[in-house]
Amino acid sequence: MTRDPGMAAMERSMSARVAKLMSNTTAIRIATLTGASAILAAFLTVAPVKAAVAGELVGTWSGTGTVTLANGAREKARCRASYISAGGRTYAMSATCATAAAKVSQTAIVSQNTKNRFGGTFYNPEFGVTGRIRIILSGARQTVYLSGSSGHATFNMHRR
Repeated sequence: MTRDPGMAAMERSMSARVAKLMSNTTAIRIATLTGASAILAAFLTVAPVKAAVAGELVGTWSGTGTVTLANGAREKARCRASYISAGGRTYAMSATCATAAAKVSQTAIVSQNTKNRFGGTFYNPEFGVTGRIRIILSGARQTVYLSGSSGHATFNMHRR
C-alpha cells in the first residue's frame, strides 16, 4: 500500500511539534494494547464537566477505558496522559496506554472548541497511526474519545 506523502509530512510535522513542546516537561507514556495499540494511539481521555476552564486540561491524568478494534474485538486499557499548553487554545498531549497484551505511546495536538470541549489529531509513531481525538472536560475528570482506521476507544480519566 502506497503511503500518502501529504499524510506522512503531516505526521512528521505533528511529531516534531509535540516533541518540541514536550521537551521542557516530563513526558508521560501511556501503556497500550497489542492489536489495540494502533487505536490506542488515538487515545485520549475525558469526561463530562460543568463550565470548565481550558487551563484545567494542563497536567497529568490517568484512567481506564475500552478499545474496540476494527474487527470488533474489545480490550480494557489503562492510560496516563500529560497535557501542556502549546499557546492560545491549543494543547500538546503525550500518553502511554496498556492492556494485558501490549503497551503503546502516542501524542496529540488538541484545540479548545468550547469552554469544556477539545478536539484534534493523535499520532502513534510506533504503528504509524493517526486519528481524531475528542475530549470533554468536567472539573477533575475528562472523557476521551479516539477514532481511527484501526478502531475506536473511550477513556474516563481523572486528574492525578
